[in-house]
Amino acid sequence: MATEISRRHMLVLGGSALAAGLTLISPAFAQEATLRVGHVLAPTHQFHLGLELAAKQLAEGTQGRVKLEVFPSSQLGTERDMNVAVRTGALDMVLASPGGASVHLKELAILDAPYLFRDNAHWQAVVDGPIGDDWKKRILEQSGVRIVGWFHRGTRHVISRTVPYETLSAIAGQKIRVADLPPYPQVFQGFGAVPTPIAFSEMYQALESGIVDGADVPLDTIQSQKLFEVSKFVNLIAWSFAAPGPILIADSSWSQLSADDQKALVEAIKVGSAFVTDAFTANDEKVKAQLAEAGMTLVKPKDPQAWEAAAEKAIPTLSASWGGDAALYERIRSVK
Repeated sequence: MATEISRRHMLVLGGSALAAGLTLISPAFAQEATLRVGHVLAPTHQFHLGLELAAKQLAEGTQGRVKLEVFPSSQLGTERDMNVAVRTGALDMVLASPGGASVHLKELAILDAPYLFRDNAHWQAVVDGPIGDDWKKRILEQSGVRIVGWFHRGTRHVISRTVPYETLSAIAGQKIRVADLPPYPQVFQGFGAVPTPIAFSEMYQALESGIVDGADVPLDTIQSQKLFEVSKFVNLIAWSFAAPGPILIADSSWSQLSADDQKALVEAIKVGSAFVTDAFTANDEKVKAQLAEAGMTLVKPKDPQAWEAAAEKAIPTLSASWGGDAALYERIRSVK
């Protein structure tokens, strides 16, 4: 009997030791990990600086267990390539545009829609509220990726070479350089302009030669690409504000992290996101002053409601890009 009890005792101890060993390597507990995140912008861009800040915050929050390596300038491929890679688990994370991320969940394309958000509080209430929660749930179900944060993507205006656009009628018939994907051609067609898709790298030459009369750009691009050399007016129509881009992580990469480290990653991304939002918001006035010093004239349209109403004409057509739910546009605009 004593021998039998001893054997049982040994089995219990052995089982306990085995369980303890398994626990030590379980993903539910802290372990080291290195996450790679890619984006398409330069290392001087706010996006890169925000991700670097998130990386520092994450390292501190996990006592160095989890590292975030940031790869700028399409080093890990085009945005399309990176979205495919994160979906298959070949890449851990990507900072995506709404259009790029829509391959995982169509509805995200609506974030590029014209005059969608009023201010920072508005877009944050959308992505961090019931609408955003629903997107997070369904993108995981449909594509096996998770949304772990959002980055502000600036405010888009339109520059012009020789004519100011003080009213909507002034842009009628003007050839405006746009990106060749929704919603850009549709929005400027709604304005009455002639949307002219031209590669980003050829925009300067197109303005210089007069192939186009103007271009759709955020303020920091005017400055970084020296477009003030080939255009005279910055028309402050602010047709796109924030257009938040999601930061995506492969579910397989997320599952390797402990619950505490998952939380630390989300909190670190929030720190980076706040930096980017502040940089765009606070930097706008500074950039406007610098563009004025460079010889550009800043034009504030006299009829902002007319521009907004014209852009809304594109919504029925654009809704197909986010799954056909045209009413989603008004639901987002009405969020308090």
